[in-house]
Amino acid sequence: MTTKKIMRLKPQQALSVLLVEDVIDKYSELKMAILKLNHHISDTLNCGEKLAKKCAQIMPKILIIHTNSVDSYLLKELAKIDQLSPLPVIIFATQETPSLIQSAVKVGVSTYIINGFETQRLASVITVAQERFKDRQLLRNELQQTKIQLANRKIVERAKGFVMQQKNISEQEAFNMLRKIAMNNGHSLATVAKNVIEVSELLHE
Repeated sequence: MTTKKIMRLKPQQALSVLLVEDVIDKYSELKMAILKLNHHISDTLNCGEKLAKKCAQIMPKILIIHTNSVDSYLLKELAKIDQLSPLPVIIFATQETPSLIQSAVKVGVSTYIINGFETQRLASVITVAQERFKDRQLLRNELQQTKIQLANRKIVERAKGFVMQQKNISEQEAFNMLRKIAMNNGHSLATVAKNVIEVSELLHE
């Protein structure tokens, strides 16, 4: 006799959920499924309400949307959320429109599922959405850090130019001078470079 191994999901940590549905129903199937997983529904809205404002107010851990079709208004609200208070977003939609799916992904939707939902799969859908959100935020942070580093590099290069001109020294000597000032004062090289540029521009004026 063969014993089948059953894969079990680890219990999920209770989440505060903002639920959005076309028609608000106190006993909707999706709401009951969320509560069955021991998550807390912070509020329930319909798709025409201002989601971005509500998210900023109650700060849910996840946004779950159940709608017939995603429209431009909903996409605009999701774009605001992605900028102001990003969080994992799950959309269960009835109609399939490739262009809308692409637009939804661009504004931060973690998981987009067509033709409703299956209660028994909701836990895994939430987990996938959380992981995709984490990955997206990590990439966003890395991109931001890269932009900052490039901007700081340009600032240091500009400051070196001012120092070279004022002191009549080489590029390496100018860099060493900026670095020494930064170390002696406990500041970053970029901060010292900004100060040098500000003073140089002031004297030039």
